[in-house]
Amino acid sequence: MLCEECREKNAVVFLKLAVNNKVTEMNLCPACAAKKGMGFGLESGAFNISDIVGNMSGYFKDFLPPEKKTLRCAACGLKYSEFKESGRLGCPECYAGFEPQLTELMSRIHGSSQHAGRACRGGPELKLSKAETCRRLDELRAALKEAVAKEDFEGAARLRDALKELDG
Repeated sequence: MLCEECREKNAVVFLKLAVNNKVTEMNLCPACAAKKGMGFGLESGAFNISDIVGNMSGYFKDFLPPEKKTLRCAACGLKYSEFKESGRLGCPECYAGFEPQLTELMSRIHGSSQHAGRACRGGPELKLSKAETCRRLDELRAALKEAVAKEDFEGAARLRDALKELDG
């Protein structure tokens, strides 16, 4: 397959981008890829994933819609395009100013924009999987046997209560 830019050399960089539900494919030779800021060390044979991610940030700017390029934080003046390049917000007000874009970004990265991890103390009960519950029950039963063998009856009573609570 020939390079789509120069139409002379064989394409060795195959790039597929999906931006705003629009898929764009490019097939480039190493020289044309380097011109576009995507030199991955292909010429020398060295391949580093951090180079790919770092070098492609400039390429993604071309695919941003105009409203995202000019979007600014009202408090600090940070442009959305600058946030996309650096990955850092300028102030607490940026969260409110870029809320729709950040929500979309978090959904794409994490699958959801709402935190679904473990709850803090005093919060709602943590739901354990069946495998995790079985594992914890086995650990508690082993600890209970050990406490009874050591004649630590107070500790055994606490473990017995924990077993009942987890098993119930």
